[in-house]
Amino acid sequence: MLALLGHPEEKLPAVHIGGTNGKGSTAAYLEAAAIAAGLSVGKYTSPHLSSYKERITINRQPISLENLDALVEVAKPAIEQVAADPEYGQLTEFEVSTILAFLYFAQSDVDLAIIEVGLGGRLDATNVLHPLAIGLTHIALDHQEILGPDLPSIAREKAGIIKPGVPVVTARQCPEVLQVFRNTAEQRGAPIVTVGADIRVTVTRCTEAGTWVQLGYKDEAPREFRLNLLGSHQADNAAVAYGLLQLLKEKGFGGITEETIAHGFASAIWPGRLEIIPGRPKILLDGGHNPDGFCTLSNGLAMLFPNVLKLAVVGILDNRPVEEMAKILAGHFTHVIATRVDSANAAEPERVAKAFAAAGVTTEIVTDPLQAIQRGKELAVRENQLLVVTGSLYLVGQLRPLAFY
Repeated sequence: MLALLGHPEEKLPAVHIGGTNGKGSTAAYLEAAAIAAGLSVGKYTSPHLSSYKERITINRQPISLENLDALVEVAKPAIEQVAADPEYGQLTEFEVSTILAFLYFAQSDVDLAIIEVGLGGRLDATNVLHPLAIGLTHIALDHQEILGPDLPSIAREKAGIIKPGVPVVTARQCPEVLQVFRNTAEQRGAPIVTVGADIRVTVTRCTEAGTWVQLGYKDEAPREFRLNLLGSHQADNAAVAYGLLQLLKEKGFGGITEETIAHGFASAIWPGRLEIIPGRPKILLDGGHNPDGFCTLSNGLAMLFPNVLKLAVVGILDNRPVEEMAKILAGHFTHVIATRVDSANAAEPERVAKAFAAAGVTTEIVTDPLQAIQRGKELAVRENQLLVVTGSLYLVGQLRPLAFY
């Protein structure tokens, strides 16, 4: 497909970001700092929250429907040609959207393209890139049915984006994951920078107003930054972005300074991840959708709202370990409203409710998510509680507009 379209991906000065959780936040920090440095920045992420257009942005502006339509018309003949060839067959939706993103960024002549891996890495559609630098965020168990049963197996898939000679920044990892990354980088002659060793990171404060961290790159003295995104886990995401920004500086992106990084980190936006919607009731939206994500949410709730009663609207996909996930969060909630994610792969609300009930929480079932959040709001106002919406990015994306009124 890309050959038929003139290889737009080869025209992109790109950063490639893989990992399990934290890819989007890392991309958001990198994007905001690069924009603050005066760069034109394309960003390709998935899934979206409220609109498909959010997946393909330039300087935070989602692609317009007109541009999306025009790109589809450009790509359509090549798509049909490939689909008609029995050697290849029909492209997937993700392959098509990746091609559209590459075309859009190449046509727009962006200064930097930030490309997030869709799933895994080795066989991901985005892995045709030859980027300037590579970021690997925290690795955890997720999509085991596709990526493998354990962390080393998953790490090998994620490490598939490491390219010969291209520098890599990795978040702190468990030893067996870091070993996979180090071995792969060594085999491919790729320099590797690790958070916790080459990039020193310390969380100094976590509040509803932001997260303060100290970051030091190699031998440089650490500097304090305020992160606009909430939760101590954001320290590693910002540290990976910080490392990538240092590598870009070394590659000639002269506009990137400590001041533009500070401005970017303090203005980064990534909705639906420990996102507080003020009002009555106060609502916390979090797209945590696997055990690792639920652990992060659990830590965030304990740190940001230690003495606040909380209830939740929860919907989870069926291929997740629902029962394990319920145990992680159950202790935070007085009440859980189980609902159904708007997806063919949704877990039935009965399963979600049963899992939380088994973990000792009062539950009820409201199958329609729109009714579930209304019920949650009513209970939260009446009982003066924080309302948490979590379990799936699809659920958070659907309900986020209703959180504002």
